[in-house]
Amino acid sequence: MGASSDLKTVQPVAVGGIGGSGTRLIAEILRRAGLYMGGDLNETNDTLWFTLLFKRTELLGNDAEFARGLDVFVRAMCGTGEIAAEDQEWLAGLAQHDRLQHDASWLRERANTLLAALASRNAGDKDRPHTRWGWKEPNTHIFLDKLQSSIPRLEYIHVMRNGLDMAFSSNQNQPQMWGPCFVRDMPFEPSPRYSLKYWCLMQKRAIHLGQAMGARFLLLNYDTFCDAPREGLETLLRFLGCRVDEGEFEKLAGLVQEPSTRGRFKRHALDEFDAEDVAYVASLGYETGMG
Repeated sequence: MGASSDLKTVQPVAVGGIGGSGTRLIAEILRRAGLYMGGDLNETNDTLWFTLLFKRTELLGNDAEFARGLDVFVRAMCGTGEIAAEDQEWLAGLAQHDRLQHDASWLRERANTLLAALASRNAGDKDRPHTRWGWKEPNTHIFLDKLQSSIPRLEYIHVMRNGLDMAFSSNQNQPQMWGPCFVRDMPFEPSPRYSLKYWCLMQKRAIHLGQAMGARFLLLNYDTFCDAPREGLETLLRFLGCRVDEGEFEKLAGLVQEPSTRGRFKRHALDEFDAEDVAYVASLGYETGMG
């Protein structure tokens, strides 16, 4: 492989959460605040190099493979990458076959942009390596334990919305992919009940892991952010250690819009959910419509 990245010194900012929680907006704010977010983004601001490297269930039990992917990812993101033949072969191998939610053609496009970044010592930046950078990929929280142990200075923003609204979302990619790995007490089924159970489990897990990170962990309630965007933006910028002028601050605050799907759970009966899951949603301060 090429020269290894120094994971002990980098200080990236990562954004994750259940898909559809509002991570797109948070990534846009980071980008406008001056953070480099990768050279291959989609319309929802996902850093697709992360998707290629880490959206794989087999990584949960393969620390060596995870470490290899993280080394390649950090070198590309920092702009200090050097490509070697074994890197090229390994990345090509990741894109050989269709995956559950991405076909091989899509994966090859991601591998090609990552290889191009690694081929340039400045990863697409002609002037200097990226000193302030981060990424957004909802699945990041799946690997928060591995990431924080590998990158001691990692800062992480976990975005969450009302779990009952998320249970009725059309975006059920995470429960489909990761549910069988984490939800032990029931088999996967494409249902709001299963989705909420997954949501509860993953919020508990992220919050628990975040406790060990202390001030480097930010739990961002997207519903609250929509209710008070200026206060939420101040908190976010303070966490990032970023300053913006008053005009830019107002522009960023103006990006915050309440989702039209907020409160969609009210159109449904809640009797299909397990009572303890609804109670957990309420314990986080969310409306549930139940006493």
